[in-house]
Amino acid sequence: MTSSLFVIVTTFFAGVVIGLIPTLIDAVKTLVAARFKDTAIRTDWFVPLFYLTWLPAMPGAGLLLDNTHSKEILFFGLVALVLGVAWLALINSLASLLVNAIFLGTAYSTVAVAGIRLMTSAFFPDYVETDKMNIASLNLGFVMVAFGALLGPGTVKAIERWSGYRQGLLYVSAALILPAALTALCDRSRFPSAPENAAPWHELYLHPHLMLIAGVILLYFILENLLEYWPEAFLKDIEYQGGRLKLTLLVFWLAFIGTRAAAAWWVYHHPGHGFAITILLIIASGCVLGNLAGGFDVGSSTFGFWLAGACYGPILPGLLGIALDFYHPLPLPVSALGVILALSGLDTLVVRPLVSASAEARSARSLMRVPTFLAFALAAPLLLLAFFRS
Repeated sequence: MTSSLFVIVTTFFAGVVIGLIPTLIDAVKTLVAARFKDTAIRTDWFVPLFYLTWLPAMPGAGLLLDNTHSKEILFFGLVALVLGVAWLALINSLASLLVNAIFLGTAYSTVAVAGIRLMTSAFFPDYVETDKMNIASLNLGFVMVAFGALLGPGTVKAIERWSGYRQGLLYVSAALILPAALTALCDRSRFPSAPENAAPWHELYLHPHLMLIAGVILLYFILENLLEYWPEAFLKDIEYQGGRLKLTLLVFWLAFIGTRAAAAWWVYHHPGHGFAITILLIIASGCVLGNLAGGFDVGSSTFGFWLAGACYGPILPGLLGIALDFYHPLPLPVSALGVILALSGLDTLVVRPLVSASAEARSARSLMRVPTFLAFALAAPLLLLAFFRS
């Protein structure tokens, strides 16, 4: 295996970890609560504190990457995740649980920012600077992020069924040693170093175009949190159950992943199309969700449901790629990437409780009107950015 191929495999494993850990934390909260069911301890703050830690930790990880080589940052972040998940398996007090949430949030933030930074250089190193391949690179890397997100709930169900809370989390911790070991074995020169001549922060934080991109990404993370709730609820609304429901959900997520891979391939061969593809998919997603919210027969609704998954796959990698590519020729500091990624934690903290409360009183179809509106709200500023860019 050549050194470049070794780094690509390591990047794919890092993508799986980036997708796996948040869904694992979300799904394991019931097991954590069950662990303390015979005491007066309330574990409600465990998951919110994990996401709250992202707000300072992701920009902080970006700041480290602006000044330090990325291999070391990714390696120590992965080692910290191994220790954090093992620690979670052995916790028996509320104080330790809350400290563990902060520790896991910090470790995950480090891996997420360093892993996404690695994606931008691992896949198409000869083309990144000349053709601005960040959208292609991120779509390819986020294929594995999506696979990791799919693994999280299934992993927790396997823990519940076969091994028990503590033993199952220790198995997960042991599995996380693999990407850490791969990172340690990689050639250091293949990892991105601290960026030279990065755009200064005083020119960035009030730059109108960059503020517009940050606002668009903030809106998208709100939309993504909404979309986490409706797929299964929507299928139940149209009376899907059991194996049929699981199969239809699987096709939805495979379409989501497949279009990310297809977008990576297309933008690699047509570098100038990345911006346009992202905008067109956002508009198409709004049209699809609007039609689904209006109501169709089961066959049309199922196809539209799959089509919504296909539309949404490449949008987040496209938006992050646009943000990274926009301030050409100077590269963005990695701390700016950390700020953008931290917005997802902010959205999760604020939006999920609101969506949970709304979902109890409304059908999935009516909830879909909100992401329909947000999709068009995303498209408008992106069209404005495209106008300024041309």
